Amino acid sequence: MKKISHLPLASLLVRSLLALVVLSTGKVAWAQATIAPAPPSGTAGASISGWDPYATTPQYGNFSAPSYSGQAYASPPPTSSYAPPASYPPAPSTPPSSFATGPNSFYPQQPQPLYQPAQPFAQPQPSYQIPYERFMENLSFQYTFLPRLSDQADTLGIQDFETSVTALFPNFLFSEHPLLVTPAFVLHLWDGPSTMVQDLPGNAYSAYLDFAWNPELTPRLYAELGFRAGIYTDFETMNTDSLRLQGLGVGNVRLTPTMTLKAGAVYIDRLDVKILPVVGILWEPDSLTRFDITFPYPRLSKYWTTFGDRKIWWYVGGEYGGGSWTIQRYDFNTNQDVSDQIDINDYRVFIGLEATHPNRLRAYAEIGYVWDRNLLYRSPTPNLKVDDTLMLRCGFNF
Repeated sequence: MKKISHLPLASLLVRSLLALVVLSTGKVAWAQATIAPAPPSGTAGASISGWDPYATTPQYGNFSAPSYSGQAYASPPPTSSYAPPASYPPAPSTPPSSFATGPNSFYPQQPQPLYQPAQPFAQPQPSYQIPYERFMENLSFQYTFLPRLSDQADTLGIQDFETSVTALFPNFLFSEHPLLVTPAFVLHLWDGPSTMVQDLPGNAYSAYLDFAWNPELTPRLYAELGFRAGIYTDFETMNTDSLRLQGLGVGNVRLTPTMTLKAGAVYIDRLDVKILPVVGILWEPDSLTRFDITFPYPRLSKYWTTFGDRKIWWYVGGEYGGGSWTIQRYDFNTNQDVSDQIDINDYRVFIGLEATHPNRLRAYAEIGYVWDRNLLYRSPTPNLKVDDTLMLRCGFNF
């Protein structure tokens, strides 16, 4: 009788067991892996076909993008290489996005808030920004020019040169939101009026210290709080009226992932106007559009194009302009210099362009129209309505 060998059967059994072990190991590794290694490179890797358990992209069917720490990383918009300016911490006293981008401010000559409160409903964007947090933020300069359009006695030309820098103190009151402290200095040059009744000195100054804090109370409710103490004078007249205290309190309620209701008040401490209401709606339908329809600083911003590595935005906006200062002026009735306090109040609308760079550099330029200009005096000197004019403004911040 022929002897039957069991070696082929044993070999087949061993091979089957090894195949099961390899298959089980591959399934466990695929189920447990969070970041799979890249497939082999080179010609050997290129020749691999069929199902690859280590592939990082779907091979059959559609799979959602991998997520890390519970957050899905979205790809940037097809028309943009960088996150919108609203995500850029710095922002001076002008252009769009984030308020974070535009000229306007709650108080006159106020740098814009550097950090916008967190938007938990917004889709996360890839970060191209500087990977560290600076203590000194928002070093900025701004120039504003309101020309005299005629030689009439009731015209007033204004030039403002403003510079500021912001210090950031993280986790203020353990809130995970920073306290922003901004010292600033503004030189005001005045040309006119020349009515033989009203008079202004050639220059005045504004020096202030600004505090801003935007705590998030709930995922849908956050606040914008500010306080400012400053000296506003020509340094020829210094008294208690030269020191002005201003404040801001605004509540923000997120109605939807793209719409926020804003309401509050700003205390500006002028001769005729002490408090202005703050009310409006912020609507951001996408990452390239921002409609901040809020009095007294409405701004509509829209992404335009990308030039090199700079994103260009255009925007339109408005603001309540002017300020208040103590001055020494010439009194034509007594023919001598006297101390006084004056308000310059006006309304402004403008259109502008803003360029933002991933390294946090912003530059902007705008042109606008200024109307309802009024010059008010604390003394019995009659007030004066000044002729309308244009506004040219430019600046940068880093």
